[in-house]
Amino acid sequence: MCKKLFIVLLSLFVLQCVYSQKAVYKLPVSSETAITNPTFFYTLPKTAFKVDVVVTKKTQMKGLFADYAEKMLGITNYCKENSTNFTLKSLIITPFTVPDESLQFMVELSAEQMKKNFLHTLYINNGDAGFRAFSTLEKNNADVLPDFFKNYADVLTKQAHISYTETKIIDGEVIQVPVFQTQTTTKNVKQQAEEAVAFIEKVRKERYSILSMEHETTLSKEAFEYLVNQFNELEKKYLELFTGIIVFEDIHESFVIYPDNETSLLPVFSVTPNLGFSKLMSNINTCNFYLKFVPQTSNDLKINHIDNKSKKNSGYRLRKSVPVLVSLVQDNKESLMGIFSIYQFGLLETLPANLDIFDIGLWGYLY
Repeated sequence: MCKKLFIVLLSLFVLQCVYSQKAVYKLPVSSETAITNPTFFYTLPKTAFKVDVVVTKKTQMKGLFADYAEKMLGITNYCKENSTNFTLKSLIITPFTVPDESLQFMVELSAEQMKKNFLHTLYINNGDAGFRAFSTLEKNNADVLPDFFKNYADVLTKQAHISYTETKIIDGEVIQVPVFQTQTTTKNVKQQAEEAVAFIEKVRKERYSILSMEHETTLSKEAFEYLVNQFNELEKKYLELFTGIIVFEDIHESFVIYPDNETSLLPVFSVTPNLGFSKLMSNINTCNFYLKFVPQTSNDLKINHIDNKSKKNSGYRLRKSVPVLVSLVQDNKESLMGIFSIYQFGLLETLPANLDIFDIGLWGYLY
């Protein structure tokens, strides 16, 4: 009975070995290691984050006639000088996986695997497999600087009509001939401001005429609203020449970061009011943004078990991702970004060498 049991166990052991990999080596492999059979390579994944930052640039532009805003129109709330300010509008982090260059392995095939064309089957089964990546392109979104505001000073000119007489000799007689000329000269800023004020007053008068129903024909509701809106927009354009304008621009920044289990608070970027976005951290700590990582499972219970077991194992190496709570930290305030599965916070495990049914392609990148 014992002899039969021994034969059965021996048969199972042999059967298990012939279908399993012969050996797994972590790269780089020592030159003293003798490898005689065909091999394939795999790399374990690690989690990266694509960081999409949107920073709003607010530009306040002084009006062409700002110096006359209070004197000519009585406006006191106007832009007195140009200024620029940057603020963080939004942040999105998107996880994806990439090969971990520090965890590359070589697998030596067994004789039975070569006979069964194991490597071809492995690549066929994992030909469409892969870890999620990303591809995205953003465009900056900016308000357009109004042409009216930008070009007003270039189109305001004045014409001066000059008349004088010229002395000419016609048929031997001296005759005084009148001459008329028109000269176009650019108006100075004060003259332009005075004309703009005059036009604003005219617009207000015309609008009041419509609002007070001082017209011969009755207007429909649509026509009435259209005319009033047109006068409002026209007045707004000319008032901006005195008050100034505010232009907003959304600036998109994208980059990739790689968290690790040794850094619970990872510096990511900074946004300063005067300089805007930077991947370098600012000297002003309130302008800096960090990502905080808090694993939701403990590895303490696994360490001893894995260390003891791995001494007897020499098969595939793999690493499972673990759930990690990720928060944005700025000025000692935390904002929850979500819970993400991150490989770097998981432990590296070594499986038994004699696994006849195991698809390593589901756990790493094959090459």
